[in-house]
Amino acid sequence: MALLWEKAHDALCSCIEAGVEFSPLPSPPYLFEEMPVIETKPEVICQQVIGLNSIDKAGFKRIIDNYLNANLPDYVKRAIDEERALEQHIFDSIDELIDKFLVARIFEWFRSGLDSEVPDTDRWWWAISLFVGVCLQRPKAILDDGFHLIESIALGSPPGQWQTKARKGPHLLDWNGQDLDESIEVHIDGAIAAAWILDIVDSKEILSNRWWPEIINRSHLYIPLRMKERLNSSMDKKEFIDVHLQCIPQLVIQDLEFSKSLIEKLLEDIDTKNSSNLVSLSERISFNSIELSLQLIDFGFKAGGDAAVIAQGALSAIATHDEDAFLSRVEIAANHTDLRSRRKFVQSGLRILMQIDPEDSRSILTNLLIENDELSRTRLRRFAIEMCERNPKCQNLIIEKLQENKLETDWLI
Repeated sequence: MALLWEKAHDALCSCIEAGVEFSPLPSPPYLFEEMPVIETKPEVICQQVIGLNSIDKAGFKRIIDNYLNANLPDYVKRAIDEERALEQHIFDSIDELIDKFLVARIFEWFRSGLDSEVPDTDRWWWAISLFVGVCLQRPKAILDDGFHLIESIALGSPPGQWQTKARKGPHLLDWNGQDLDESIEVHIDGAIAAAWILDIVDSKEILSNRWWPEIINRSHLYIPLRMKERLNSSMDKKEFIDVHLQCIPQLVIQDLEFSKSLIEKLLEDIDTKNSSNLVSLSERISFNSIELSLQLIDFGFKAGGDAAVIAQGALSAIATHDEDAFLSRVEIAANHTDLRSRRKFVQSGLRILMQIDPEDSRSILTNLLIENDELSRTRLRRFAIEMCERNPKCQNLIIEKLQENKLETDWLI
Protein backbone atom coordinates (compact mmCIF):
# COMPACT_ATOMS: atom_id res chain seq x y z
CA MET A 1 0.00 0.00 0.00
CA ALA A 2 2.89 2.37 0.73
CA LEU A 3 4.36 1.73 -2.71
CA LEU A 4 0.93 2.14 -4.30
CA TRP A 5 0.34 5.45 -2.53
CA GLU A 6 3.74 6.77 -3.63
CA LYS A 7 3.20 5.84 -7.27
CA ALA A 8 -0.40 7.11 -7.24
CA HIS A 9 0.72 10.41 -5.76
CA ASP A 10 3.41 10.78 -8.45
CA ALA A 11 0.83 10.02 -11.16
CA LEU A 12 -1.62 12.57 -9.73
CA CYS A 13 1.11 15.25 -9.57
CA SER A 14 2.12 14.58 -13.15
CA CYS A 15 -1.48 14.64 -14.44
CA ILE A 16 -2.48 17.82 -12.60
CA GLU A 17 0.63 19.61 -13.87
CA ALA A 18 -0.21 18.53 -17.43
CA GLY A 19 -3.83 19.67 -17.04
CA VAL A 20 -3.17 23.20 -15.77
CA GLU A 21 -0.91 23.89 -18.75
CA PHE A 22 -4.09 24.56 -20.74
CA SER A 23 -5.11 27.47 -18.51
CA PRO A 24 -7.30 29.53 -18.69
CA LEU A 25 -9.79 26.86 -17.73
CA PRO A 26 -13.50 27.09 -18.62
CA SER A 27 -15.80 28.57 -16.00
CA PRO A 28 -17.93 26.22 -13.91
CA PRO A 29 -21.73 26.14 -14.42
CA TYR A 30 -24.23 27.51 -11.91
CA LEU A 31 -22.57 30.86 -11.24
CA PHE A 32 -24.41 34.18 -10.93
CA GLU A 33 -23.55 36.76 -13.56
CA GLU A 34 -23.36 39.38 -10.81
CA MET A 35 -20.67 37.33 -9.07
CA PRO A 36 -18.13 36.32 -11.74
CA VAL A 37 -15.70 33.66 -10.61
CA ILE A 38 -12.00 34.43 -10.47
CA GLU A 39 -9.99 31.52 -11.81
CA THR A 40 -7.34 30.14 -9.52
CA LYS A 41 -3.82 30.45 -10.91
CA PRO A 42 -2.35 27.24 -12.39
CA GLU A 43 0.46 27.00 -9.86
CA VAL A 44 -2.02 27.45 -7.01
CA ILE A 45 -4.23 24.66 -8.39
CA CYS A 46 -1.19 22.37 -8.44
CA GLN A 47 -0.23 23.31 -4.89
CA GLN A 48 -3.77 22.77 -3.60
CA VAL A 49 -4.23 19.37 -5.25
CA ILE A 50 -0.77 18.05 -4.40
CA GLY A 51 -0.99 19.36 -0.83
CA LEU A 52 -4.45 17.89 -0.29
CA ASN A 53 -3.43 14.51 -1.63
CA SER A 54 -0.30 14.49 0.51
CA ILE A 55 -2.27 14.76 3.74
CA ASP A 56 -5.42 12.89 2.71
CA LYS A 57 -4.04 9.36 2.93
CA ALA A 58 -7.26 8.27 4.58
CA GLY A 59 -9.19 9.29 1.49
CA PHE A 60 -6.75 7.40 -0.71
CA LYS A 61 -7.10 4.27 1.44
CA ARG A 62 -10.90 4.56 1.36
CA ILE A 63 -10.93 4.66 -2.45
CA ILE A 64 -8.58 1.70 -2.80
CA ASP A 65 -10.37 -0.36 -0.11
CA ASN A 66 -13.77 0.25 -1.72
CA TYR A 67 -12.46 -0.91 -5.08
CA LEU A 68 -10.68 -3.96 -3.68
CA ASN A 69 -13.72 -4.99 -1.64
CA ALA A 70 -15.85 -4.98 -4.78
CA ASN A 71 -13.28 -6.52 -7.14
CA LEU A 72 -11.09 -8.83 -5.07
CA PRO A 73 -10.28 -12.04 -7.00
CA ASP A 74 -11.44 -15.35 -5.54
CA TYR A 75 -7.90 -16.73 -5.37
CA VAL A 76 -7.04 -13.98 -2.86
CA LYS A 77 -10.08 -14.69 -0.71
CA ARG A 78 -9.31 -18.42 -0.65
CA ALA A 79 -5.60 -18.02 0.08
CA ILE A 80 -4.27 -19.52 3.32
CA ASP A 81 -2.31 -16.34 3.99
CA GLU A 82 -4.89 -13.84 2.77
CA GLU A 83 -2.90 -10.77 3.85
CA ARG A 84 0.16 -11.81 1.88
CA ALA A 85 -1.97 -12.76 -1.15
CA LEU A 86 -3.63 -9.34 -0.99
CA GLU A 87 -0.29 -7.58 -0.90
CA GLN A 88 0.87 -9.57 -3.92
CA HIS A 89 -2.37 -8.75 -5.77
CA ILE A 90 -1.92 -5.03 -5.04
CA PHE A 91 1.68 -5.21 -6.25
CA ASP A 92 0.63 -6.96 -9.47
CA SER A 93 -2.23 -4.50 -10.06
CA ILE A 94 -0.52 -1.22 -9.22
CA ASP A 95 -1.16 0.47 -12.57
CA GLU A 96 -4.84 -0.53 -12.57
CA LEU A 97 -5.32 0.67 -9.00
CA ILE A 98 -3.65 4.00 -9.78
CA ASP A 99 -6.09 4.48 -12.66
CA LYS A 100 -9.06 3.69 -10.41
CA PHE A 101 -7.81 6.13 -7.79
CA LEU A 102 -7.39 8.98 -10.28
CA VAL A 103 -10.83 8.43 -11.81
CA ALA A 104 -12.43 8.25 -8.36
CA ARG A 105 -10.82 11.59 -7.43
CA ILE A 106 -12.15 13.18 -10.63
CA PHE A 107 -15.66 11.91 -9.88
CA GLU A 108 -15.57 13.15 -6.30
CA TRP A 109 -14.46 16.64 -7.26
CA PHE A 110 -16.92 16.94 -10.14
CA ARG A 111 -19.77 15.96 -7.82
CA SER A 112 -18.98 19.00 -5.70
CA GLY A 113 -18.12 21.25 -8.63
CA LEU A 114 -21.36 20.45 -10.46
CA ASP A 115 -23.63 20.69 -7.44
CA SER A 116 -26.38 23.04 -8.65
CA GLU A 117 -27.23 24.26 -5.15
CA VAL A 118 -23.78 24.75 -3.61
CA PRO A 119 -21.15 24.53 -6.38
CA ASP A 120 -17.56 24.22 -5.14
CA THR A 121 -15.46 26.21 -7.62
CA ASP A 122 -12.13 25.04 -6.19
CA ARG A 123 -13.02 21.42 -6.78
CA TRP A 124 -14.23 22.33 -10.27
CA TRP A 125 -10.74 23.64 -11.14
CA TRP A 126 -9.15 20.57 -9.59
CA ALA A 127 -11.47 18.13 -11.37
CA ILE A 128 -11.25 19.62 -14.83
CA SER A 129 -7.46 19.98 -14.63
CA LEU A 130 -6.99 16.40 -13.44
CA PHE A 131 -9.50 15.13 -16.02
CA VAL A 132 -7.55 16.73 -18.88
CA GLY A 133 -4.23 15.54 -17.47
CA VAL A 134 -5.42 11.94 -17.14
CA CYS A 135 -6.88 12.03 -20.67
CA LEU A 136 -3.51 13.07 -22.07
CA GLN A 137 -1.17 10.97 -19.92
CA ARG A 138 -3.24 7.91 -19.01
CA PRO A 139 -6.07 7.76 -21.60
CA LYS A 140 -6.87 4.09 -20.94
CA ALA A 141 -7.71 4.97 -17.34
CA ILE A 142 -10.55 7.27 -18.39
CA LEU A 143 -11.71 5.29 -21.44
CA ASP A 144 -14.84 3.79 -19.90
CA ASP A 145 -15.93 6.68 -17.67
CA GLY A 146 -14.89 9.61 -19.84
CA PHE A 147 -18.10 9.95 -21.85
CA HIS A 148 -20.18 9.90 -18.67
CA LEU A 149 -18.11 12.78 -17.32
CA ILE A 150 -18.32 14.71 -20.60
CA GLU A 151 -22.11 14.39 -20.65
CA SER A 152 -22.37 15.31 -16.98
CA ILE A 153 -20.37 18.47 -17.60
CA ALA A 154 -22.43 19.36 -20.67
CA LEU A 155 -25.69 18.93 -18.75
CA GLY A 156 -24.34 20.60 -15.62
CA SER A 157 -25.29 17.52 -13.62
CA PRO A 158 -23.12 15.77 -11.02
CA PRO A 159 -21.81 12.40 -12.23
CA GLY A 160 -22.88 9.25 -10.51
CA GLN A 161 -25.58 7.72 -12.68
CA TRP A 162 -25.85 7.67 -16.45
CA GLN A 163 -27.60 10.85 -17.51
CA THR A 164 -29.15 9.42 -20.66
CA LYS A 165 -29.25 6.14 -22.53
CA ALA A 166 -28.17 5.50 -26.09
CA ARG A 167 -31.14 5.41 -28.44
CA LYS A 168 -31.97 1.91 -29.59
CA GLY A 169 -32.02 1.26 -33.31
CA PRO A 170 -33.76 -1.23 -35.61
CA HIS A 171 -30.58 -3.31 -35.66
CA LEU A 172 -31.27 -4.31 -32.02
CA LEU A 173 -33.64 -7.09 -30.97
CA ASP A 174 -35.47 -5.05 -28.32
CA TRP A 175 -36.21 -2.11 -30.64
CA ASN A 176 -39.97 -1.40 -30.74
CA GLY A 177 -40.05 1.25 -33.46
CA GLN A 178 -41.17 4.07 -31.20
CA ASP A 179 -39.19 7.31 -31.03
CA LEU A 180 -38.70 7.96 -27.33
CA ASP A 181 -36.54 11.07 -27.57
CA GLU A 182 -36.82 13.06 -24.38
CA SER A 183 -36.38 16.79 -24.08
CA ILE A 184 -32.97 17.25 -22.47
CA GLU A 185 -31.55 20.66 -21.70
CA VAL A 186 -27.85 21.25 -22.16
CA HIS A 187 -26.24 23.77 -19.83
CA ILE A 188 -24.59 26.52 -21.90
CA ASP A 189 -21.53 26.91 -19.70
CA GLY A 190 -21.31 23.15 -19.23
CA ALA A 191 -21.39 22.56 -22.99
CA ILE A 192 -18.62 25.13 -23.49
CA ALA A 193 -16.50 23.34 -20.87
CA ALA A 194 -17.16 19.88 -22.36
CA ALA A 195 -16.31 21.12 -25.87
CA TRP A 196 -13.12 22.69 -24.49
CA ILE A 197 -12.05 19.32 -23.08
CA LEU A 198 -12.78 17.58 -26.37
CA ASP A 199 -10.73 20.20 -28.23
CA ILE A 200 -7.72 19.27 -26.12
CA VAL A 201 -8.06 15.47 -26.29
CA ASP A 202 -9.24 15.17 -29.92
CA SER A 203 -5.75 14.03 -30.91
CA LYS A 204 -6.17 10.90 -28.79
CA GLU A 205 -7.73 8.43 -31.23
CA ILE A 206 -8.30 5.88 -28.45
CA LEU A 207 -10.61 8.33 -26.66
CA SER A 208 -12.29 9.61 -29.83
CA ASN A 209 -13.02 6.06 -30.93
CA ARG A 210 -14.89 5.38 -27.68
CA TRP A 211 -16.49 8.77 -27.00
CA TRP A 212 -17.47 10.18 -30.39
CA PRO A 213 -20.05 7.50 -31.32
CA GLU A 214 -21.65 7.90 -27.89
CA ILE A 215 -21.79 11.69 -28.24
CA ILE A 216 -23.20 11.56 -31.78
CA ASN A 217 -25.86 9.11 -30.62
CA ARG A 218 -27.18 11.79 -28.25
CA SER A 219 -28.93 14.39 -30.37
CA HIS A 220 -28.76 16.93 -27.54
CA LEU A 221 -24.94 16.81 -27.60
CA TYR A 222 -24.27 16.68 -31.34
CA ILE A 223 -24.49 20.42 -32.03
CA PRO A 224 -23.31 21.88 -28.67
CA LEU A 225 -20.13 19.79 -28.72
CA ARG A 226 -19.48 20.64 -32.40
CA MET A 227 -19.23 17.05 -33.57
CA LYS A 228 -19.71 17.89 -37.25
CA GLU A 229 -16.72 20.23 -37.07
CA ARG A 230 -14.61 17.54 -35.37
CA LEU A 231 -15.48 14.90 -37.92
CA ASN A 232 -14.89 17.29 -40.79
CA SER A 233 -11.47 18.35 -39.53
CA SER A 234 -10.39 14.72 -39.10
CA MET A 235 -11.52 13.54 -42.56
CA ASP A 236 -8.00 13.68 -44.01
CA LYS A 237 -6.38 11.88 -41.06
CA LYS A 238 -6.01 8.22 -41.91
CA GLU A 239 -5.47 7.29 -38.29
CA PHE A 240 -9.08 8.38 -37.61
CA ILE A 241 -10.69 5.99 -40.08
CA ASP A 242 -11.72 3.57 -37.30
CA VAL A 243 -13.35 6.48 -35.47
CA HIS A 244 -15.30 7.46 -38.59
CA LEU A 245 -16.48 3.90 -39.18
CA GLN A 246 -17.71 3.73 -35.59
CA CYS A 247 -19.57 7.03 -35.94
CA ILE A 248 -21.33 6.47 -39.28
CA PRO A 249 -24.34 4.45 -37.99
CA GLN A 250 -25.20 7.18 -35.47
CA LEU A 251 -24.25 10.03 -37.82
CA VAL A 252 -26.72 8.84 -40.46
CA ILE A 253 -29.49 9.45 -37.93
CA GLN A 254 -28.25 12.87 -36.80
CA ASP A 255 -26.91 14.38 -40.03
CA LEU A 256 -27.68 12.45 -43.22
CA GLU A 257 -26.17 14.96 -45.66
CA PHE A 258 -22.87 15.11 -43.82
CA SER A 259 -22.88 11.30 -43.61
CA LYS A 260 -22.97 11.19 -47.41
CA SER A 261 -19.96 13.51 -47.61
CA LEU A 262 -18.03 11.45 -45.07
CA ILE A 263 -18.74 8.17 -46.86
CA GLU A 264 -17.77 9.68 -50.23
CA LYS A 265 -14.47 10.79 -48.72
CA LEU A 266 -13.83 7.34 -47.23
CA LEU A 267 -14.58 5.59 -50.52
CA GLU A 268 -11.97 7.65 -52.36
CA ASP A 269 -9.03 6.00 -50.62
CA ILE A 270 -9.74 3.03 -48.39
CA ASP A 271 -7.76 -0.19 -47.92
CA THR A 272 -9.08 -3.73 -48.23
CA LYS A 273 -9.64 -4.33 -44.52
CA ASN A 274 -11.52 -1.10 -43.95
CA SER A 275 -13.50 -1.64 -47.16
CA SER A 276 -15.04 -4.70 -45.57
CA ASN A 277 -15.74 -2.81 -42.34
CA LEU A 278 -17.39 0.02 -44.27
CA VAL A 279 -19.57 -2.29 -46.37
CA SER A 280 -20.61 -4.14 -43.21
CA LEU A 281 -22.44 -0.96 -42.13
CA SER A 282 -24.74 -1.04 -45.17
CA GLU A 283 -27.40 -3.26 -43.63
CA ARG A 284 -27.51 -1.27 -40.40
CA ILE A 285 -27.87 2.13 -42.06
CA SER A 286 -30.47 0.87 -44.55
CA PHE A 287 -33.18 1.67 -42.02
CA ASN A 288 -32.29 5.37 -42.32
CA SER A 289 -30.95 5.67 -45.88
CA ILE A 290 -31.51 3.09 -48.62
CA GLU A 291 -29.46 5.28 -50.97
CA LEU A 292 -26.33 5.16 -48.82
CA SER A 293 -26.79 1.47 -48.13
CA LEU A 294 -26.97 0.66 -51.84
CA GLN A 295 -23.92 2.81 -52.49
CA LEU A 296 -21.92 0.73 -50.03
CA ILE A 297 -23.28 -2.53 -51.45
CA ASP A 298 -22.28 -1.51 -54.98
CA PHE A 299 -18.85 -0.57 -53.70
CA GLY A 300 -18.55 -3.96 -52.01
CA PHE A 301 -19.32 -5.83 -55.23
CA LYS A 302 -16.77 -3.70 -57.06
CA ALA A 303 -14.07 -4.16 -54.40
CA GLY A 304 -14.48 -7.95 -54.34
CA GLY A 305 -13.08 -10.26 -51.69
CA ASP A 306 -14.58 -10.08 -48.20
CA ALA A 307 -16.36 -6.85 -49.09
CA ALA A 308 -18.30 -8.60 -51.86
CA VAL A 309 -19.32 -11.44 -49.54
CA ILE A 310 -20.58 -8.93 -46.96
CA ALA A 311 -22.41 -7.01 -49.70
CA GLN A 312 -24.32 -10.18 -50.62
CA GLY A 313 -25.76 -10.46 -47.13
CA ALA A 314 -26.65 -6.78 -47.05
CA LEU A 315 -28.37 -6.97 -50.45
CA SER A 316 -30.63 -9.72 -49.19
CA ALA A 317 -31.63 -7.53 -46.24
CA ILE A 318 -32.35 -4.64 -48.62
CA ALA A 319 -34.99 -6.74 -50.37
CA THR A 320 -37.37 -6.16 -47.44
CA HIS A 321 -37.06 -2.39 -47.93
CA ASP A 322 -36.72 -2.03 -51.71
CA GLU A 323 -37.56 -4.99 -53.90
CA ASP A 324 -36.66 -3.15 -57.10
CA ALA A 325 -33.20 -2.29 -55.78
CA PHE A 326 -32.66 -5.97 -55.00
CA LEU A 327 -33.78 -7.11 -58.45
CA SER A 328 -31.66 -4.51 -60.24
CA ARG A 329 -28.53 -5.95 -58.60
CA VAL A 330 -29.40 -9.61 -58.43
CA GLU A 331 -27.60 -10.54 -61.67
CA ILE A 332 -24.41 -8.82 -60.52
CA ALA A 333 -24.70 -10.66 -57.22
CA ALA A 334 -25.38 -14.08 -58.76
CA ASN A 335 -22.65 -13.80 -61.41
CA HIS A 336 -19.95 -12.18 -59.31
CA THR A 337 -16.41 -13.18 -60.23
CA ASP A 338 -15.60 -14.15 -56.64
CA LEU A 339 -16.67 -17.75 -55.92
CA ARG A 340 -17.19 -17.06 -52.20
CA SER A 341 -19.49 -14.19 -53.11
CA ARG A 342 -21.60 -16.41 -55.38
CA ARG A 343 -21.84 -19.02 -52.66
CA LYS A 344 -23.03 -16.35 -50.25
CA PHE A 345 -25.73 -15.37 -52.76
CA VAL A 346 -26.94 -18.98 -52.87
CA GLN A 347 -27.13 -19.00 -49.08
CA SER A 348 -28.79 -15.63 -48.53
CA GLY A 349 -30.25 -14.17 -51.72
CA LEU A 350 -31.47 -17.01 -53.86
CA ARG A 351 -34.42 -17.90 -51.64
CA ILE A 352 -35.61 -14.28 -51.79
CA LEU A 353 -35.24 -14.25 -55.58
CA MET A 354 -37.24 -17.45 -55.92
CA GLN A 355 -40.06 -15.90 -53.90
CA ILE A 356 -40.07 -12.79 -56.10
CA ASP A 357 -39.46 -14.62 -59.39
CA PRO A 358 -40.68 -18.23 -58.97
CA GLU A 359 -40.17 -19.00 -62.70
CA ASP A 360 -36.50 -17.93 -62.77
CA SER A 361 -37.06 -15.59 -65.71
CA ARG A 362 -33.44 -14.40 -65.53
CA SER A 363 -32.11 -18.01 -65.63
CA ILE A 364 -30.07 -17.29 -62.53
CA LEU A 365 -30.85 -20.61 -60.84
CA THR A 366 -30.20 -22.48 -64.08
CA ASN A 367 -26.81 -20.83 -64.59
CA LEU A 368 -25.81 -21.61 -61.03
CA LEU A 369 -26.75 -25.27 -61.59
CA ILE A 370 -24.62 -25.32 -64.71
CA GLU A 371 -21.69 -23.92 -62.74
CA ASN A 372 -22.02 -27.09 -60.62
CA ASP A 373 -20.28 -25.81 -57.49
CA GLU A 374 -19.88 -28.74 -55.13
CA LEU A 375 -20.61 -26.80 -51.92
CA SER A 376 -23.75 -25.16 -53.32
CA ARG A 377 -25.03 -28.16 -55.27
CA THR A 378 -27.43 -29.60 -52.67
CA ARG A 379 -29.11 -26.27 -51.93
CA LEU A 380 -29.44 -25.39 -55.63
CA ARG A 381 -31.00 -28.71 -56.47
CA ARG A 382 -33.51 -28.33 -53.66
CA PHE A 383 -34.50 -24.90 -55.03
CA ALA A 384 -34.83 -26.34 -58.53
CA ILE A 385 -37.05 -29.19 -57.34
CA GLU A 386 -39.29 -26.75 -55.46
CA MET A 387 -39.52 -24.49 -58.51
CA CYS A 388 -40.44 -27.36 -60.80
CA GLU A 389 -43.13 -28.56 -58.37
CA ARG A 390 -44.72 -25.10 -58.51
CA ASN A 391 -44.11 -24.59 -62.23
CA PRO A 392 -43.86 -27.96 -64.05
CA LYS A 393 -43.12 -26.23 -67.35
CA CYS A 394 -39.74 -25.13 -65.98
CA GLN A 395 -38.60 -28.73 -65.57
CA ASN A 396 -37.99 -29.43 -69.27
CA LEU A 397 -36.08 -26.16 -69.73
CA ILE A 398 -33.72 -26.94 -66.83
CA ILE A 399 -33.18 -30.54 -67.98
CA GLU A 400 -32.40 -29.34 -71.51
CA LYS A 401 -29.82 -26.83 -70.27
CA LEU A 402 -28.17 -29.36 -67.97
CA GLN A 403 -27.94 -31.97 -70.73
CA GLU A 404 -26.36 -29.42 -73.06
CA ASN A 405 -23.62 -28.99 -70.47
CA LYS A 406 -23.31 -32.77 -69.93
CA LEU A 407 -24.61 -32.68 -66.34
CA GLU A 408 -26.76 -35.36 -64.70
CA THR A 409 -30.49 -34.77 -64.55
CA ASP A 410 -31.74 -37.89 -62.74
CA TRP A 411 -32.26 -35.95 -59.50
CA LEU A 412 -34.85 -33.71 -61.20
CA ILE A 413 -36.90 -36.39 -62.94
